[in-house]
Amino acid sequence: MAKRPGSVSQHRYSFREWMLTHQIGLSLTLIATLLSIHSLYPSLQPYTAPFFQLSYYNAVQNTYRPGGKDISLVVSAALVLTAVRAVAIEWILQPLARRVGLKTKAALRVAEQGWACIYYMIFWPCGMYLWSSSSYWADYSTLWTDWPARDMSGRMKLYLLVQLGLWIQQILVIHIEQRRKDHYQMLIHHLITCALLGSAYTYGFYNVSNVVLCLMDIIDLLLPAAKVLKYLHFEKSCTLAFGTMLLVWLVTRHIFFPQLCWSIYKDVPTHMPYACYSGATGEILLGYPEGYPSSRDTWATYLLYLYPFQDLDGPICMNASIKWAFIASLVALQALSLVWFGMVVRVAMRVLRTGVAEDTRSDDEESRSHGAGATGFDPSVVRRVRDPKALLGRIGCEKPTS
Repeated sequence: MAKRPGSVSQHRYSFREWMLTHQIGLSLTLIATLLSIHSLYPSLQPYTAPFFQLSYYNAVQNTYRPGGKDISLVVSAALVLTAVRAVAIEWILQPLARRVGLKTKAALRVAEQGWACIYYMIFWPCGMYLWSSSSYWADYSTLWTDWPARDMSGRMKLYLLVQLGLWIQQILVIHIEQRRKDHYQMLIHHLITCALLGSAYTYGFYNVSNVVLCLMDIIDLLLPAAKVLKYLHFEKSCTLAFGTMLLVWLVTRHIFFPQLCWSIYKDVPTHMPYACYSGATGEILLGYPEGYPSSRDTWATYLLYLYPFQDLDGPICMNASIKWAFIASLVALQALSLVWFGMVVRVAMRVLRTGVAEDTRSDDEESRSHGAGATGFDPSVVRRVRDPKALLGRIGCEKPTS
């Protein structure tokens, strides 16, 4: 039965299409408006400046602290990434893909995966530079020695805020572009990722965020690169890239990452004594035994966990509950990565024995952008474990559909 004009579903579809068509103009207009207000109204610059520069600078130590104004820079990063991504895909990468003979759908896929390569070719080396030049390089135990101090370098602050802006932008992308069958799974994944990055930033776990992003982002670089080679019909190069991705995945996510989880279990109690600390001075506060309120009231405990989000100079606590919550989230991430890696390896071995599998998926089953995200895990794959060809289509070098 045909839907009536002006029905709710048609209205939503039209609005999504309108947003998709005008995402470049909208994002650039918002940025230009903020810049104009910042330039024309000096009295408003205290409110507009955080959109264009890092806030909470400590001139004495040449460092930065977190604060509420950082949300403004995250918004700016999301707007800029929206515009840059759309320009790169629509005006540069997709036309280039069409010129080499790819049809519309394949050209769009190449452009989307190409954008993922461009982003991570910039930000993965940036993250690795921060990690390799730090005191916690090759020694996870030193990740925790500076806490609860929440000062950080300008480079670290910009890196973390832009990464958070990326994931907020990805929430927008999955809503304005054609919806896939795994839309709600990806929405949940992106929301959780944003929550984890935001919480770690507020609690001062910058070092851990840096390490986790580096270990995860390398796969989000290698996997799209393999897919680009696949669509360009470089089967041998794709196979080599895919094999390299599998090896790097094994090392980063299933050797280095578990070592990080073990460090949290073993080193946190040693370097971060269970207590509540002053957010301003870092000194231990009395009246919080083992990092809990003295009353041990459940509601008071929850409020204490949320306090760093309200007042950065107020109490910030570390206790067994926070440690285990952190470990649980990372172990869950590791479990998902192990399940997916096991499926990838089984399919790869089957292809080596039986030959190349063709892609049997419909268009709406294919992953968008770098949809596996920071974890490299797509929940919808679990539903298709028994369809190795479909799984290979998401991660391998099957014969592309032009």
